[in-house]
Amino acid sequence: MNCKCEHCGHEGPKETFRYLYNIRLDDGASWRECPKCFGWNFTNEESGDNMSFDDVARGYEIHSDLGIGVHKT
Repeated sequence: MNCKCEHCGHEGPKETFRYLYNIRLDDGASWRECPKCFGWNFTNEESGDNMSFDDVARGYEIHSDLGIGVHKT
């Protein structure tokens, strides 16, 4: 399965894009680093497609050091 860098357009096997980390352990999306420009790509691990982090992150619960959720006062 190939990945394509959203920054420089480099395309290659997913294995050549260095795995950095997952945002959530129960989610199939992770950050991968392009071997050519070292740009970070938010990637769907099943399909290898890039995703918009802003769009995906809006569905995540917000956590704070006070516990789950951010309390507005």
